[in-house]
Amino acid sequence: MAELNQEVKKVLKAAWTKESVFTEEEKQRVRNRIGTSVKTRKKDYVPKLLSAAAAAGFVILIGGIAGIQTDVLNKQNGQETAIADKGFYPGLAEGAMLNNWKLNSFEKDSYGHLSAAFTGKAEVTGTLDFQEEIVYFLPDHDSLKVLPLMDGKNIKITFNETDQEKLKKVFGVTEPITEENASLIIGGYRAGEGSVHQAEVLEVATPKDPQVEAVPFQLDLNNNTELVLREPLNHVFKEFSLRGTDEILRGLSPAEVFQLYLFAEEIEDYYTQYALFNHDQDIGKPFPALNHYLDAINESSSIPEEQTLLHRVKNARLEEVIIDDSSAYISISEEDGFGFGLSKNSEGIWKVNWMPIQ
Repeated sequence: MAELNQEVKKVLKAAWTKESVFTEEEKQRVRNRIGTSVKTRKKDYVPKLLSAAAAAGFVILIGGIAGIQTDVLNKQNGQETAIADKGFYPGLAEGAMLNNWKLNSFEKDSYGHLSAAFTGKAEVTGTLDFQEEIVYFLPDHDSLKVLPLMDGKNIKITFNETDQEKLKKVFGVTEPITEENASLIIGGYRAGEGSVHQAEVLEVATPKDPQVEAVPFQLDLNNNTELVLREPLNHVFKEFSLRGTDEILRGLSPAEVFQLYLFAEEIEDYYTQYALFNHDQDIGKPFPALNHYLDAINESSSIPEEQTLLHRVKNARLEEVIIDDSSAYISISEEDGFGFGLSKNSEGIWKVNWMPIQ
């Protein structure tokens, strides 16, 4: 406030010109007139002129200081252009470019909150957070560099209801989840004073199926074309057939568990074969007990040998295909799409799917 008082004094002093100061001659002339004509009183124009000059100077001073403090308007090409205040995009004027985004305007809502509207286009990657009633996008570090942001600000982006529904449909979301490494092309960016911004979804990069690798392998057959197991897989089979605990299978690949299953069929050890299925409690079992499984095998004994799984795999080019961390299949006939499914149980051990033939 002291600085403001000093500024006012300077303006008043500047407004008080030499012409506004009485000379000694003028003072004497006034005294003479007062003495000769007391009844006649002329209007005092000079003080009013001085007051007007001082007031004008005060208004100019206040307006200038206010303009410096708020920095709301700026002259550009003869026109007044809105620019940011000190805390919100400082010094950035309408029409300016920021990371290839053009600033259209600054706006203020009914609560006094500022926002900056930009036009542009950028491809961003990050995590989509599908919550109960809203979808947020959290850009990764590199994507923050292509957005109209200043000072390395961390933000999250939300979208209008139409775009949110589009994202849910593309990603097949029906419940709260997070989708990492999502790629979007956005435009119509609106930056707020807080950490939540808004944008338009121009394009969604459809989630790609995970890359799977098919690894070929061969079965070991003896001279009678019977399936045999090499060590140490043969030792694993013996231990598992005696004890039946899943921990014995830990570390085996889907292809190795598949071979154990086939070998059990070769030697007609259906008890061990039944134990190789996934027996997690949350999985539905078509054969809840061993005797149900044995009954089903007896009923299928009339199937011609050339149509059995064991016969087909001995004459097929086999490949192990791991889909993800918990599911895999053995490709038996790529042309017919014939395969054998496996999955990890709750202990992280590969087991045979119920009704494994796909």
